[in-house]
Amino acid sequence: MVFIKKRLRVLGFTLIELLVVIAIIAVLVGLLVPAVQKVREAANRMSCSNNIKQIGLGLHNYHSTHGKFPPMSRYQAKPGTTATGEQAEKGTLWVYILPYIEQDNIYKLSAFPSPRNPSVDSNGPLSYASKSIKTYLCPSDSSNSPAETWTDGWTIANYVANHDAFHNPNDGGWMSAWDSGQSSYQARVTYPDGSSNTLGVTEAYARCKDQGTLWAHETVTPDWHAMFNDWNARGVNSKFQVMPKNSSCNVYLPQQIHTGGINALMMDGSVRNVGSSVNVVNWAASLTPNGGETQSLDN
Repeated sequence: MVFIKKRLRVLGFTLIELLVVIAIIAVLVGLLVPAVQKVREAANRMSCSNNIKQIGLGLHNYHSTHGKFPPMSRYQAKPGTTATGEQAEKGTLWVYILPYIEQDNIYKLSAFPSPRNPSVDSNGPLSYASKSIKTYLCPSDSSNSPAETWTDGWTIANYVANHDAFHNPNDGGWMSAWDSGQSSYQARVTYPDGSSNTLGVTEAYARCKDQGTLWAHETVTPDWHAMFNDWNARGVNSKFQVMPKNSSCNVYLPQQIHTGGINALMMDGSVRNVGSSVNVVNWAASLTPNGGETQSLDN
C-alpha cells in the first residue's frame, strides 16, 4: 500500500502580505486625513464668514433703530455730569449690537440699571466678563480656546472693527471724544466713498502674544481692544498679517485665519474674501469712508 502525504496549507497572511495590507491602509489614511481636514476647514471658514454676516446685520439693524451706527467706544463716568444729564455709560461697538445679534440677555447684565446704558466694568455675576459670544468666535482660530482670559474672566473675540468706519476718520485714529457720553461720534451709512467701498469689520487672532481681542474691554486700551487702523498702525501700515505664528503676531493688526484670504465685512452689509496679496494701497483706501478712493480689493 502506498501512502501519499498531503501538505496542508495553513490559512492566513504571510508577513509580506501583511506588510502590503498595512502599506495600503497607510496610503488610504494619508489620502483621507487631508480630505477630512479640508472639509472641516471649509465648514469652519463658512461659519466664520456667517459670523461676520450676522455682525453686519446687527450693525444695520442698530442703524435702522437709531439712525446711525453704534459708537466705537463711549464713556460717561457718572449720571448727570453733562449738560444733558446723561446717565453713566461705558460701552463699545460690540456691546451695543448685542440685542441685534440675539444676545439681549447678556446686554442687560450691565452694572448700570438701565439696559440702554451698558457698562464694560466687572460687577460680579452681573458682568460681561466671562460671557462668551459664539458669534464673536471663529472656530478656525485655535487661540480662542479657552475663551476666557485674565483673572477676572474677560472674554476674547475674533473680529475687529475699522476705526475710520465707526469713529471720526479725521482724528488720526486717536479715539478722540470717547468720553463725551452720548454726544460722542457715531457714523452714518452715507459714506462719501460708498458703503460698498468701505471696509467695516474683519478677522483677527483672539490671542496675540501676550495680548488679545476683548469684545467688552474699553477701546482706550489699545493692547486689548477689538479695533484696528488706529494710531498704532494706520492706513497702508494696517494691512493684515497672513497666518502668522503667535510669536510674530502684531496685536495692532488683523490676522488672516484661513488660507487664501481674510473675511471682511463691507459697510453695505456684504461679506467678501480679501486675497492675501491685496495691494496695501488698495487695502488702505478701503478703510477710509471719505478719502475719495474707490480702488478694488481684488488686487
